[in-house]
Amino acid sequence: MAAERPRLICVHPNNEIGGSDIALVRLIEALGTRDYDIAAVVPGQGPITPLLQDAGARVHVLPMVQLRTLPSVSYQARYAARLWPTVRDLAALIRAERADLVYTNSLYCLYGGFAARLAGRAHLWHVREIPAAIPVLRPALGRMVLRLSRVVACMSHAVSDALFGARANDPRIRHIGEGVDLRRWSRSAVARDVRAELGIAPDAPVVGFVARLDPWKGLDVFLEAAAQVARAVPDAVFLVSGDAPGGMEAYRDRMVARAAALGLGDRIRFLGWRYRLDDIPALMAAFDVFCHTAIAPEPFGMVIIEAMAMGCPVIAARSGGPMEIVEDGVSGLLTTPGDAAALAGAMLSVLRDPALRARLAVGGRARVEARYSREEHAADARALFDHALGRSRA
Repeated sequence: MAAERPRLICVHPNNEIGGSDIALVRLIEALGTRDYDIAAVVPGQGPITPLLQDAGARVHVLPMVQLRTLPSVSYQARYAARLWPTVRDLAALIRAERADLVYTNSLYCLYGGFAARLAGRAHLWHVREIPAAIPVLRPALGRMVLRLSRVVACMSHAVSDALFGARANDPRIRHIGEGVDLRRWSRSAVARDVRAELGIAPDAPVVGFVARLDPWKGLDVFLEAAAQVARAVPDAVFLVSGDAPGGMEAYRDRMVARAAALGLGDRIRFLGWRYRLDDIPALMAAFDVFCHTAIAPEPFGMVIIEAMAMGCPVIAARSGGPMEIVEDGVSGLLTTPGDAAALAGAMLSVLRDPALRARLAVGGRARVEARYSREEHAADARALFDHALGRSRA
């Protein structure tokens, strides 16, 4: 008789679609429901729900609170008041699911760790953030994460170093990045012509930006650099794909106004979420260069490896996870975070030098093939979860 599948419950703080949300969907796909019985818990119905269900997870909706990276005093008070009811209700669901392992998909899901402890279940904490908390508080937060977890997974060494400092070598801490389907993320697999859809000339230089419009993603830096490049390359076009998360619509409006003030006019297109997850390969196939411009350390940079897989030359900020992904001058270029002049210089170098553009495209694709394939990620994910479950795979 076949052994019963381990029962996993994934605690996720969002019901939207962003980097960590898509990463959870891909993680569930990588694990596979043939070998694991998987449930997911989200705070409300939203666009992530059908994606989780399509990946094979049962989805439970449970109102949950999230500790924001820089909470106000009033928010902290509301969070504290709602934390215990959230932990209690989540622990009850964990028991009802007869979970063997609780997986928490964010550092700021504190209730996942506490609920696993209350329910008496093993806990795997996946840290996808570089904490913005006051540095003196990070050691205490790191100790709590370790105390509540059998295993802690970090997206990069930048994440583990920031949270755990001198304890980053603790044997409970593992590192796991992300992976892409190299068959899908390939120019040869793209049938759509996004340039034609957007009315862009086939030979026009196109520079792309793909991210949620959150201030730390550095869209203002991209716009400043784009304005400099536009003066030097009159036919260049700039595409911004992504929109502001709830509550940050005013920031998006300021950025649109800033682009107009810089004189970019119809040279820049704000696409919002016109191009969703399944459309991004086609969108990136239209780029001549992709820019990652975060002004705070990026924990990993999934969109970077997606662009590299598409053979799109990447320019990324020299901080956090991108420094572990991009080999400067080989698989992409790195620039100083927040330095619009340096970013513009890198854009011009790539746009004006076809040989450099080709070399970075080949180097980026090779880097992803070697380290960030879907198969590599699936093997790493299964090893991680089996380790947390205390079992070995035959």
